[in-house]
Amino acid sequence: MPRCRLCFSDEAKLLWAVRGNPDYRVYLCTTCGARSLSPQPTESHLRELYSKHYYDAWGYREDSGSVRDMKLSTFRLRLELIKKYKPRGNVLDVGCATGFFLEAAREAGFAPFGVEFSDYSSKIAKGKFGEDSIFEGVLDDCPFPERQIDVVTMFDLLEHVRDPHSVMEKTRRLLKDDGIVVIMTPDTDSLTQRLMREKWVHYKIEHLYYFNRKSIRLLADRHGFRLVHLQPARKTLNLAYSYHQFQVYRHWLLTPVFSLVHAVLPDKALQANIKVIVGEMVAVLQKQPPAEEVKHP
Repeated sequence: MPRCRLCFSDEAKLLWAVRGNPDYRVYLCTTCGARSLSPQPTESHLRELYSKHYYDAWGYREDSGSVRDMKLSTFRLRLELIKKYKPRGNVLDVGCATGFFLEAAREAGFAPFGVEFSDYSSKIAKGKFGEDSIFEGVLDDCPFPERQIDVVTMFDLLEHVRDPHSVMEKTRRLLKDDGIVVIMTPDTDSLTQRLMREKWVHYKIEHLYYFNRKSIRLLADRHGFRLVHLQPARKTLNLAYSYHQFQVYRHWLLTPVFSLVHAVLPDKALQANIKVIVGEMVAVLQKQPPAEEVKHP
């Protein structure tokens, strides 16, 4: 059994294999409640996954206005929350993709910066915000100066990283003393996970870790953050986007359902945006003074 990389416990049990990819298995840490994928995909496999075709699951094209509108709607919801803690400042979006959140952040008065692993999407983001504002690579290697960022955002990101501790350590160094982190990630305590179990749509080979409220709080505590807000995450979706998702990530029930819907409804209905909760949570973490830090082993 793999050792938990979050709390370092050796107490884990096998839950199930990832559907469609039986070589990859999901394990539950019985100490902290985090779940993890083992083995993890190789670096070359991840780069292949995050190529241009990764966005096939969005139905995304660079001229795709409906995807952009949908994503901006979700990110405006996140900005409503952020502005309760930080009305303005420098924002660093880790895993910024093609930069939709940063567009919304700039519109709301923030100075946008991003980190993106994919060369395809980072080039698009650089075209929007400039070469100096977007770093292509991983957060650990980014050159942005320390203690200059007001808000670090990680939307659908933390589940993808190989080492959550390393990400949080770097995040702490980048943030100003009163900075915040905003995380959106799948929640293994959600109703959708409890109902769908091993068929949960978030179990994918590019998702290396799965969190719940307990494990997010543990991660925050270990790195000198205080969890100040946690709730189910509302997202804006539409039927066209959902159709493309389930064409790429095949599901025994949802793929035929959305295929039928896509075949019979007009484009206007397919592209109508609705706000839904789909098994994710959003957390706000406040940076605490150094005396409150708790280092992990």
